Amino acid sequence: MEEILVQIGNRLYKRRKEMKLTQEKMAERLGMSAAFYGAVERGRKRLSIEKMLLVYEQMGMNPDYLLAGERPMDKITMELFKDCPEEKRPVLEQILSDLTELCR
Repeated sequence: MEEILVQIGNRLYKRRKEMKLTQEKMAERLGMSAAFYGAVERGRKRLSIEKMLLVYEQMGMNPDYLLAGERPMDKITMELFKDCPEEKRPVLEQILSDLTELCR
């Protein structure tokens, strides 16, 4: 369980940095002390369900990604590959690669 808390904390840390916020500002947005939020980022404390939903609202983090490290698009991509016949997978890989390049 401790490893999961560390991974969740790492994802929170990464997103907070992307948002260019301090721990204090993020804690304020989430309605908790900076000390508690810092402990969550370090994997020493856990968030309640209510706080996880608030993280989703305030940080734009999907709960699936927060808890398991999977983003919804990861699941969609996996489903595409699962449903695609083996001989057509290279074509699908090329299409996804081309789309990725277009997004850059």
